[in-house]
Amino acid sequence: MRGKFVALWFAVFVVSEVPRVFAESQISSAPVEQAAKHSSRSMISQKLQLVKMMLATSPALERAAASNDEMLKQKATLAKDRFDSATDLFDKGNLGKAEEVADESLHLIEEISQMIPDQQQVRADQRMRYEELANSLHNAEATYQDLNNRLQANGKSSELKEVTEFSRKQKEKASVLAGEDRYSDAIELLKDAHERVISALNKLLGSNTLLYDLKFKSVVEEYEYELARYHSFEELAPIAYVELRPDKDTIMLSERYVQESRTMRDTAKQQAAQGDHQAAINTLLKAIKNMQTALRVVGLVLQE
Repeated sequence: MRGKFVALWFAVFVVSEVPRVFAESQISSAPVEQAAKHSSRSMISQKLQLVKMMLATSPALERAAASNDEMLKQKATLAKDRFDSATDLFDKGNLGKAEEVADESLHLIEEISQMIPDQQQVRADQRMRYEELANSLHNAEATYQDLNNRLQANGKSSELKEVTEFSRKQKEKASVLAGEDRYSDAIELLKDAHERVISALNKLLGSNTLLYDLKFKSVVEEYEYELARYHSFEELAPIAYVELRPDKDTIMLSERYVQESRTMRDTAKQQAAQGDHQAAINTLLKAIKNMQTALRVVGLVLQE
């Protein structure tokens, strides 16, 4: 942003200086080659004023001077020294060298501004990340509770209560920190809670005990169970893409498995509609296996 400001300032200034520079070039008897070595005296003076203003008002320079980063401190000190040298050279009439050194000071200020991002922008980005993570945690919790109710034969498990309580406490602490603009700390708390929920989801989805303990009254009931289990895995795909942030190629590979899995699911529904529920169950099991592969591809580890 500072770079754009400097460029815009000089663009406006150059336009306003054109008539004056043109007049100076008409009056001056100096050779063209010599005049081309530096800008007009007036323009160099304005440049020095700009450097002085930026040295006095730049928040990035203030943070650099107060930081523990020795390189940043050195750059901030050197920018000030370069300005002082440029001013001295200008006063002595060495305009070409004065402009060169002033440009060095400007360049250093630009570097510092790029190395130290604007704090307001950092805070805004952190707030957005906090809100995104809070929403993702909410969705993960809802998915986990829903899956637990659908897959657990004995209703709510003790682990569900533990995970829910842990998440609740983390969210309360995070909310207090966010209210104090301590978004970085708040984000870490939400991350811990989110990881706990996802871990519980992995354990729930990968539990073979559930399959063995369930007793189905009919193949129709078993088909409905497997269809619900398939949808449970399918719901995790978009969550995994957002939270694990895989690259585009990985997402494309994962999506290939997801699409194949959905095709199998549609086939299973057709088989069930025709009354062949056993075939539909077998097809759903293949679809679930494919969906598990899609999740593993992006880094969601599922228990066997």
